[in-house]
Amino acid sequence: MPRLGTHACGGGPQACPVSCVLLTFLLLATCSIHETEQKGYCENIITKKHLDKLQELIDSQMLTSCHLSFEFIDETQLNDSICFVKAAFPRLTNLLEKMKFKKNSENFNKTKDVQNMYKKIDENEGPCIDDQDDHERELSQACFKELSMPPEKMLQLVKDFFGSVMVLLDANVDFKRDCSATYQKCSDSLKKEMPPPDQRRKEAQPKQSLRELMTYVLVTILAILLAVGGLLFYKHRSQTLERRLQRRGNDLEEQEARPLHGVEEHLELRLQGEL
Repeated sequence: MPRLGTHACGGGPQACPVSCVLLTFLLLATCSIHETEQKGYCENIITKKHLDKLQELIDSQMLTSCHLSFEFIDETQLNDSICFVKAAFPRLTNLLEKMKFKKNSENFNKTKDVQNMYKKIDENEGPCIDDQDDHERELSQACFKELSMPPEKMLQLVKDFFGSVMVLLDANVDFKRDCSATYQKCSDSLKKEMPPPDQRRKEAQPKQSLRELMTYVLVTILAILLAVGGLLFYKHRSQTLERRLQRRGNDLEEQEARPLHGVEEHLELRLQGEL
């Protein structure tokens, strides 16, 4: 009997390591299953069917000279697909909102499928594309440029973007990578394109001097035109008054001559009667 008790007590220390190993194995298995499910979700969120629908939207576009304006990043400018996707992904919503078609039409439904797919990319417990931190977001602003293109080219840009994301998600790349150095290149390039403040002031001075000169010339011309116009008006007014005075003088002379002429005729008739 004591042996049984001793055997039972001796089995405790041996059982503990086994249970710990089993618990560790279960935790690793659970984490592995969760990671596999996460990876499977991200890999399957963008499908070839979505890309085909975007291509159909492109093919159904009417050729037009109208352009759509929006802000986006040129992928070739970054030369880094991961950093490109991290920066451009939040801004893609602006492009998707421009994809407007008649409600309940075939193209409208295709657009809704693409928009829903875009929203589901980060609806999982763990995001498929990690957000930028504040420093990355601030630096990446210099990478965005105002673009203008026809609707079919904008749709092609959207399709190419989702195609790049699908390839990266299939490859299970790490979107947690710091892209600050890549975005900094955009800021440095922008600074090189902009002239220094002293040069900008020097360039602005000739423009300002030219503007002042043009203003002076226009004011001078306007003053000369007003002076000439005033002189012409004064001359015309003087001539008009002079003609009026001359006409009145002639009228007075005629009125004074008429009575004398009448008296002479009366006297002549009277003399003839007396003779």
